[in-house]
Amino acid sequence: MPRRAPEIVLTLPPRARSETLAAWLYGGLRAAILSGRLRRGARVPATRDLAARHGVSRGVVVAAYERLHDEGYLVSRVGSGTLVNDQVFEDHQLAPARPVVARAAAPRRRLPARAFCPIEPAVSEFPIALWARLSARATRAIPVRELSRGDPAGSIRLRESIAAYLGASRGVACSAENIMIVSGAQQALDLIARVVIRPGDPVWIEDPGYRGAVDAFRNAGATLVPVRVDDRGLDPAHGRRLCPRPRAIYVTPAHQFYLGVAMSLERRLDLLQWARRSRAVVIEDDYDSEFRYRGHPLPALKSLAGGDTTFLLGTFNKVLFPSLRCGYLVVPDPWLDRLLALRYQTDLYPPTLLQAALAAFIDQGHFARHLRRMRELYATRRAALETGIQRQLGGLLRIPEIQAGLSTPAYLLDGRSSLQASQLATREGLDVWALDRCALRRRDLRGLVLGFAAFTEREIRDGVAVLARALGA
Repeated sequence: MPRRAPEIVLTLPPRARSETLAAWLYGGLRAAILSGRLRRGARVPATRDLAARHGVSRGVVVAAYERLHDEGYLVSRVGSGTLVNDQVFEDHQLAPARPVVARAAAPRRRLPARAFCPIEPAVSEFPIALWARLSARATRAIPVRELSRGDPAGSIRLRESIAAYLGASRGVACSAENIMIVSGAQQALDLIARVVIRPGDPVWIEDPGYRGAVDAFRNAGATLVPVRVDDRGLDPAHGRRLCPRPRAIYVTPAHQFYLGVAMSLERRLDLLQWARRSRAVVIEDDYDSEFRYRGHPLPALKSLAGGDTTFLLGTFNKVLFPSLRCGYLVVPDPWLDRLLALRYQTDLYPPTLLQAALAAFIDQGHFARHLRRMRELYATRRAALETGIQRQLGGLLRIPEIQAGLSTPAYLLDGRSSLQASQLATREGLDVWALDRCALRRRDLRGLVLGFAAFTEREIRDGVAVLARALGA
């Protein structure tokens, strides 16, 4: 018997006399999302239930939901219903509420998987039956003593597996003793920021750049220094002009988040040599390094001369599946004890059984095989997106020559702003991101971020057709 989703009892503020029912309901729901009372990813009440509870027509509720959906606060997923968007950006909080006009419920055009979500891997391709067998075997074989305690650094077996993987695939010579298991890149950044950064310390950060890193450093009291990214990655010369002595430098050299470019070898060496001279800490987020479709693999910063003092962080959440919540952090010797102490103070140690299954997945060769298969699949899907854009949106969008990652920027050619284009696409049921949403200081970015990894070639073709209609191609 299918399980019913738990009922959500949502309290709304009193309605002002001059306020329409539609505006009152929309404003109350929007405030609940922005305040966190309706959490990101939470399922919202069914329209009939909410209408009955608050004594309004279902058309009023549908109108409010559709307005919130169009503005990016809500998303619809097949089999899950209507959810609060996981990616509610800060600029939503600045947007004035627009009036809502109640209208009769009507079916919304939807693509099966909300193309083109930029951060979603092809989870349907993960060998879940194999994973289940490995997990069951790991559970049966685990020593009883490991059920009652764990190591703050993580399982030594998994750390040894990761050290071997990094040595073979990324050229990083590291010991298992210098590896910490974390829940993902965000936890790694939070730990580093709290140990390395003191209030007021300047930190170079890519512009545009990963908002999770922005949040981690801001929470630690850092002064952010946005450093420009061009077609060769972060520009160290520009950073030196802005701030010659930062405390730390955060960089995604393998596949820049969001422009998708790889940092040139010349700039990598320049950055490491200068960071050593100025005693700056380098934090290398090895984002999407596993998915490079053409050319030779690029070396990790940590594998180069001068990289021994670099933090290297990576995650299995995009490579395997997001709910795995497992990543790693390679820590330079001087910082290891302090990071382990902080880890112990915050959450003691990572889940033991999960680590045993992941270590077996890596050691038995399944991880390498899965990576090879996903690289081939994603390369095909990226080519389908590029072909579709050229055929249907050639005069409006341009995809640059980037051959890595799960997503790509698509630059607007008609003078339209990123926000205008993304709003048009969202209203047609697409999940695209405005390219300038992660810009800190730059105002020259006009484009969209389009993911392709999670979508079949047919879904990509259908999605491009919808995007062409949305943009008026």
